[in-house]
Amino acid sequence: MIELAQQELRATIERRIGPLQREAESLRGEVKLLEARLTRLLRVSRPLSDEELDAAGEAERREGEAGGSANGRDRTDYENGQFEERCAGNGAQHELLRRLYRTLARILHPDLARDHAERAEREQLMRLVNQAWERRDLEQLQRLAAVWSGSEDGAVSPDLDGLRQRVAQRELEEIQLRRRLRELERSEIGQLLQRGTDGVDRYLRRHEALLRHEIAVLRLRRRRLMRLIEERRRELSARASAQG
Repeated sequence: MIELAQQELRATIERRIGPLQREAESLRGEVKLLEARLTRLLRVSRPLSDEELDAAGEAERREGEAGGSANGRDRTDYENGQFEERCAGNGAQHELLRRLYRTLARILHPDLARDHAERAEREQLMRLVNQAWERRDLEQLQRLAAVWSGSEDGAVSPDLDGLRQRVAQRELEEIQLRRRLRELERSEIGQLLQRGTDGVDRYLRRHEALLRHEIAVLRLRRRRLMRLIEERRRELSARASAQG
């Protein structure tokens, strides 16, 4: 139900302000391009065309990428190493690990054993669970929850094994569903949905007004830049004629 309500809200947002957002984004791109052209035109001594200015900008970009490749590799190493390690311990990940560990500990507790053989089996499995918890190994905990089986000597019946696996799997699915529900509720669209119809309408009207204002400002900026570029070209052409 929550996902359906959020999908409907996204459709409403797209219908109300989607076109304005795309127009604003297009204008931002145009203004950025014109600003780059004007900057380059102020540094040259002849009236270059738009194509020549854009080609010069592309050459500068490639040169900058080549010069910064070493720094780029450093950033990649950081992102693939320390950054991922740090992010692996975020709140949502820790909560999922904690709930899964507690579920396994409850299902596999040695005190639930019916005999010495089953107790030894449970103790062995619990050691694996504890080791996975200490390493914060979510995948290992998920595997233990989904596929753990009875003792090798057949002391536990296959039917009981299957029941245990299904219980563990359902516990895991419940944890994942609860996590997904929390993510939906905490998301921007989820918080907006909680404001009700009037709150959503106020949000959309406010953003419509902001986008229309931004579009008007961008259009004015675009016209001004185009005029400045043309004036700079005339100035350069006049200088070239005077020198010739």
